[in-house]
Amino acid sequence: MQISDVGQFFYESMNPAFERSLGISIASERAIHECMSEEDAKSICASCDACVATGRSVRYRQRLTLGGRRREFDTTINPVRDSQSGKIVKLVGSHRAVEERVTVDAADGTAKRRAAAGLELRLLSLQEEVQQRIASDLHDSTCQHLIAASLNMMRLRRAIGDNDHAERIIDDIDASIDRAQREIRAFTYLLHPQNLLTDGLKITIEQFVDGFSARTSLKSSLQIAPEVDRLSYERQRAVLRVIQEALANVFRHAQATHVKVAMEATDTHFKLRVADNGRGMPTHQARSGPKAVSFGVGIPAMRARLRQLGGTLEIRSSSAKGGRGTTLRADLPHCLSLKRTRQPAQRQSHLGYDGSIVEPH
Repeated sequence: MQISDVGQFFYESMNPAFERSLGISIASERAIHECMSEEDAKSICASCDACVATGRSVRYRQRLTLGGRRREFDTTINPVRDSQSGKIVKLVGSHRAVEERVTVDAADGTAKRRAAAGLELRLLSLQEEVQQRIASDLHDSTCQHLIAASLNMMRLRRAIGDNDHAERIIDDIDASIDRAQREIRAFTYLLHPQNLLTDGLKITIEQFVDGFSARTSLKSSLQIAPEVDRLSYERQRAVLRVIQEALANVFRHAQATHVKVAMEATDTHFKLRVADNGRGMPTHQARSGPKAVSFGVGIPAMRARLRQLGGTLEIRSSSAKGGRGTTLRADLPHCLSLKRTRQPAQRQSHLGYDGSIVEPH
C-alpha cells in the first residue's frame, strides 16, 4: 500500500490469491474502498492507521467479506520506512483465513492419529508374532532339554544307590524340573494364538479356558453369550486375545485358585469380565477407572486392541475374604440386532468350581 499526503491508503500491488478473492486485477494504484465493501474497507483502514500511528507491525483478528463469504482473518500490517528520512512510506500486509488454518491443522492432526493407529496395529501384530515364536521355541527346545534333564536324574538316582542325602537332593531337583515343565506347558498354551475360523468364538473360548484349567490347576467357570459368534472376525479376534492375556496375567501374578470368565450381550455392547480370587494388585498399580495401570505391556496391549474398535478396558482390585481379587472389565460396542433370549447356564470347567468370585466393591 501507498500512503498519500493526507493519510489515505492505496493498493499498489496484490498477489494473485488476493486479486482472485476480490475479483479484481490491480494495474495501477487503487483506493481501498474501490476494491471491497465499505465495511471491510473501514476495518482495514483502521488497521493501517494503527500501524502508522504506532510505527510498528500490528496484527488483528477481523471479520471480512473476502472471497464471497464473511469469515475471520488474521490481518498483519508492517511499516516500510524510507532509508534516509526514516518516514513510513509504504505498508505491506497479509490476510490469512482462520478457517483454512484450522482445516489444515485438523487434517494434520487426523493424519497423525491415523499414523499412530497404524503403528499401534503393527505393534499388536508383532506382539502376536513374537508370542507365537516364543511358544514354539519353548515347546520345541526348552521342554526337550528339561525332559532330557529329568531322564538323566533318573539315571543318576540308579547310579548312587541308597545314599539318603543324595536322594533328597535329587528329589528337590526333580520337583523343580517338574514345576518348570508344567509352567512352560502353561505359558506355551497361553501364548499361542487360537484358531477362530474353525469353531467360532464361543467354542474357542470354552476350549481355551478348559485347556487353561487343565494346565494350571486353576478352577474356572465360564459364561459366554452365544451372540458373540455374530461379531466380525476382527472383533472376535480382539476378544479372544484379551481373554488370553487376562488369564496369562492371572497365572503369572494372581496366586489365585479360582477364575471366572463371563461375557454378556446388551443392545449396544458386549461386556467381558475376568475375575479371580487372588492376591490382587498393589493400590498404586490397580486404580479404578480407564486409566488403571498394570504390570508390564500385556494390559496396555489389551487396551490398545479395544481402543482400535471403540472399546474400553478397566481393572479393579477388590477386598476378598482370605486375600484380594482382581477384576478386568472390557466393553466392546456392536451394531447387531439382538433378540433377547435366556442367558446361557454357567459352564464349569472339567476341574469344577466350588466357590464364588467376590465382586468388586
